[in-house]
Amino acid sequence: MTAPPLPVLIDCDPGIDDAVMLMMALAAPGLDVRSVTAVAGNVPLRLTSRNARMICELMGRSDVPVYAGCPRPMLREPVTAEDFHGETGISGLDVFEPDRPLAPAHGVADLIARLRAAAPGSLTLIITGPMTNLACALVMDPGIAAGVREVVIMGGADVAGGNITPQAEFNIFADPHAAAIVFDSGLPVTVLSLDVTHQVRAEPARIARLRSLGTQNALRMAGLLGAANQLEGRWRPGMNAPMHDPSTIAWLLAPEIFQSKAARVRTITRPGKSFGRTAVREAKSGPHRWVTHADADAFFALIEGLMQDTP
Repeated sequence: MTAPPLPVLIDCDPGIDDAVMLMMALAAPGLDVRSVTAVAGNVPLRLTSRNARMICELMGRSDVPVYAGCPRPMLREPVTAEDFHGETGISGLDVFEPDRPLAPAHGVADLIARLRAAAPGSLTLIITGPMTNLACALVMDPGIAAGVREVVIMGGADVAGGNITPQAEFNIFADPHAAAIVFDSGLPVTVLSLDVTHQVRAEPARIARLRSLGTQNALRMAGLLGAANQLEGRWRPGMNAPMHDPSTIAWLLAPEIFQSKAARVRTITRPGKSFGRTAVREAKSGPHRWVTHADADAFFALIEGLMQDTP
């Protein structure tokens, strides 16, 4: 008997790699995407909320509601990444205004309402941007934690070092106070950090295999990954783009291609050189899971499988 699709809520800040993540999630028969909430991060909220709707429309999934969430971090000054992702947030796609408008509620209100209504331990949250929306929801209504099965985030770094400062990864650095609230909440959090995402890169041969599938969405994804490689090359000549945010979907669909360890993660929020760093300590009782290794070939085989049957 086939297991029913896993119900998920996606919180993101598209972003090229968020766009790839959304394409994977919306194409996966094993995931039931209930809603998408956008947050300021890679680019401002007006762009992340439009870009999320754009991907839903391109994937033929305008039935999935998209909510605009928090336009800035909880405490720190806003920080965005247009210098990497481009002014639109999504290089490699022709930008347009989606037909379906934003859902009328605030993204934080949507998270609270859905988690309140959920059966205990039934909803999985995928977070691929700053954790502002979930942190605000937990502050407003701590009881919503009961509805969470797992929180799967892309963020942080340990042995890999940072990508926005020498010690900090962008998603955590953009709102470390929110990250601290989520990590300290006791929720079961699985972390796909730079430690693992740097092991899976969009090598030209892998993009070529995607393009050879010939489906519309495979061609779109190949365009996104090619654009990501061009942008990565500006900052790190000769390097291909890591598969940051898509790693969250790969973890949920094929956890067997990863290795991980039980850990306790905390976020450094005091000012200084370590601001935004994730401190990781192995702990048999968790409550966190720190993913350490990925099989890159299996990762891209998964993506090819998701894209080959799409229109």
